[in-house]
Amino acid sequence: MGSVTRTQAGQTMQRRAEVTDRVLGAVEDLLGTGERFTELPVQRIAQRSGMSRTNFYQYFPNKSQVLIQVADVASKEFFAAPTSWFADDASLDAGVAGVQRAIAEMIAEFRKHWPLMRALGEAAAYDAEVAEFWFGRIHEFIDFAAGRVQRWQTQGRVDDAVTTESVAAVTWMVERTITQHIIGSGADVSTDDQVVAALSRTIWLTIAAGAD
Repeated sequence: MGSVTRTQAGQTMQRRAEVTDRVLGAVEDLLGTGERFTELPVQRIAQRSGMSRTNFYQYFPNKSQVLIQVADVASKEFFAAPTSWFADDASLDAGVAGVQRAIAEMIAEFRKHWPLMRALGEAAAYDAEVAEFWFGRIHEFIDFAAGRVQRWQTQGRVDDAVTTESVAAVTWMVERTITQHIIGSGADVSTDDQVVAALSRTIWLTIAAGAD
């Protein structure tokens, strides 16, 4: 009986993932035409996803949950590169070049989903549910990164002056800078390298202070 339950649970999770991916594509298609998320009725999102309104609401009880669930998928890779950098003890040996690779990947991932990421930032300013999701994800990363910094400090590789507040400050700096850079520049990638260099140097000088 237990194996049957696990199989059913797995199928349900797979089905939800498939639906979320389909809705993510639909939302990004609609936003890509220039429409704002606030102006998109649920019915249009459901139709674009090939779902009835009733079936749609079984997965997404409200518009806030639509944005949260699709943004949860779309933003995973945005956090993947910096998470990998902090997770690897060898990152401090790679110098600023390793930070540059991580920031470049973050910019590339943000660009893939920039209309959705813009909608996420806009909604977080007035929707408490969306704000709780997005700011919660950022704070979760800050907690992880700060924990890794503390590990490096016990190894004598990072100066004790680097605090959790230091990690939070550079994290928010990166998130805000990438957001404003891409929303402001659109498809123009000509200044991406300058942004990567500026952010990477600041992060390296802050986080890696005292690195061997």
